[in-house]
Amino acid sequence: MIAARHAMPALLFCMLTLSALPARAAGDAEADIALQRALDQPLTLVLQKTELSEAFKQIASAAKISLQVDPACYDLLPYGPTTRVSVDFKQSKLRDALDEVLIPLGLQKSVSGNSVLIRPSNPLLHIGRRADWEELKLIKDLWTSADLKMPAAGPFNLPDAIRAALDGRKDLLVVMPGDPAPSPAPGLPPAAASASSEKALEQIARQLPMSAYRALEMYCQLTNQIWFVEAGAQAGGSPGGTIHIMSPKQWIVQRQLAKPIQIARTNEPLEVVVADLTHASGIRFVPEPGLYQAVPVVSLRSDNGTVKQTLEALAGATRIAFEVRDDSILLHLSPGPGGAPAPARSDTIVGRISVPVGPNGLMMDLFIREMDLSPDLNEQRKRHLQDAIDGLQKTWTAAPSLPSVPASSGPGTAVGPATRPAATAPATQATR
Repeated sequence: MIAARHAMPALLFCMLTLSALPARAAGDAEADIALQRALDQPLTLVLQKTELSEAFKQIASAAKISLQVDPACYDLLPYGPTTRVSVDFKQSKLRDALDEVLIPLGLQKSVSGNSVLIRPSNPLLHIGRRADWEELKLIKDLWTSADLKMPAAGPFNLPDAIRAALDGRKDLLVVMPGDPAPSPAPGLPPAAASASSEKALEQIARQLPMSAYRALEMYCQLTNQIWFVEAGAQAGGSPGGTIHIMSPKQWIVQRQLAKPIQIARTNEPLEVVVADLTHASGIRFVPEPGLYQAVPVVSLRSDNGTVKQTLEALAGATRIAFEVRDDSILLHLSPGPGGAPAPARSDTIVGRISVPVGPNGLMMDLFIREMDLSPDLNEQRKRHLQDAIDGLQKTWTAAPSLPSVPASSGPGTAVGPATRPAATAPATQATR
């Protein structure tokens, strides 16, 4: 009886928890249905050369909905949040009005709970930099293209079908895995790439008609590839632009590692620096378990150095190695001498010097730690610092001079704020 009596509260708690689940699910469903109704309501709104960030605020206010925008949207548009839009909605459905703003900018919407989420489309995200206006137009053309169709004779060919759907644009290149340039994805044999591609094309052919955009999305989903566009000056000489299809690993190695980035962090937690790297490069970084504990604090600076140069600088100063995986970069601590795990390096930064490391004015910042100096130099450094502190203390505690006597001014002494000791060696600067 005692055991049964003690078991009752736990049983009752489980019953209450389970009974609450359907109510919560019902509440989420009601919110989703209410938002879908709102998207079908007419909207009347005029926007004339309105900055995009302000346009989203006005649409949300006029439609009385919650609208959340991924900051990456602004990072990838030609003019960021100051990109201007002009639209005239006259009793338009809200969902259609949103598409009229989003599709020309390579953006897309989705519904989550009681909010509409705005985020970059996959091809815009994988351009990996601010898009050119011609590239945004090409993405829009693919989205609004005529339906792809089966050829009158022969097997289904995705590049030919896309060009036909875009009014026969023969100047549009479609670079697919297995083509002479680029080579098949790293780690994927040509035969395997070909077999995967053939199955994907067969499935797309069975589900025609569909737009060029949807066909590219389906092909990449079935083959674990990504796609993006290049046009204008970025298209490598193709007047009509290029559609690239490649593996995520190939995208990282061939494109993103060569991307110039800007980072400036001094004595910051490693997870903050990794977040900066992810945001600046568009690459997903995965730290090995325990890395943030082994290397809690780093300094990293890159002034338009490439992602690869920045990672090499980080590795050289902290022994944090990097390894490109299928769709991400693994960060791990490289072994120390003799194969022993590298200890987390913790020493105070006492100085910095800049040295030339290559042509075109390429400079590298080298941070000096206390452990890098000899005992004699460290003693001299401490004596100079103490002398400066003593001089400053005498100045502060000296009696004020009489107003009638002019005060003479000697050489000034500047004492900077004390910095937090770095638990690891800082990374060097990659500057281009």
